[in-house]
Amino acid sequence: MLWISFFNDIDLFFILKSRSELSGLKKEVRDLKEKNEKAIVALEELTSNGRSMEKFARETYYMKRDNEEVFVFKERAD
Repeated sequence: MLWISFFNDIDLFFILKSRSELSGLKKEVRDLKEKNEKAIVALEELTSNGRSMEKFARETYYMKRDNEEVFVFKERAD
């Protein structure tokens, strides 16, 4: 039992470290799936609704209509 726990290539510390890494990777997969679902919903909204496409273009790329002025205010990083 002592040999298996501490001196073998796959010892107790390796197993605990692997389990920790596995749980971290599983959490990362859950987070990425959630972000993917949100992106799919946003894409569906953009492709189906003209107003949301206009809003996205105006906010992201600062696009404007011919008779408008666009002012961009950014916060200072103090």
